[in-house]
Amino acid sequence: MYIMNEHLEPVFKIVLPRMTSANIPYWVYGGLGYASMVGHFYRSNPDVDLFVLDNDYENVNNLLDNLCKDNSWKICKTFIRSGRPKIEVCIKEKERLSVIPVWKTGNSVKFTFHEGFKEYPLEILTPVERHLGGYRFQTPQDSFLKILLIGYLESKKDYSNRKKRIGDAKHVLTREEFLKYFPTENT
Repeated sequence: MYIMNEHLEPVFKIVLPRMTSANIPYWVYGGLGYASMVGHFYRSNPDVDLFVLDNDYENVNNLLDNLCKDNSWKICKTFIRSGRPKIEVCIKEKERLSVIPVWKTGNSVKFTFHEGFKEYPLEILTPVERHLGGYRFQTPQDSFLKILLIGYLESKKDYSNRKKRIGDAKHVLTREEFLKYFPTENT
């Protein structure tokens, strides 16, 4: 099965290059980060998940406001229950980009999730340039993408899209790790 994720093209061809030219570092994580680890799309990805440093978040907000006006996209600014902000961009009435801030705190980087926060070593900010499906972007290193996935799996009892989570876990985790989270699934 060949999956291109063409619906994400505006993010890769307009948003990310504009962020790069504005000197705003970003890191793709989530489904597209996992796909970049294995070198191909293995499922359809509804959106692109990014994190940016907190001190760049307002610049991202302004950049996205302008891009949304110029391209007739819709921007939605929300907060999760822990108080962390989140920007979502809808293109053709579908969410295609999600941006969250992370905070540098001394020797670590703090991520705030629904369930609370976690701190990771500063190395999570080491960008890795990726090429996937004709798109170019940067992510954290593979080891940190895997740590973020494991953190997500450990924080949930039920997954909103179980099939998607199983696919991600099958492609990223070892067989032993996979069976820890999905003991009844065949690998």
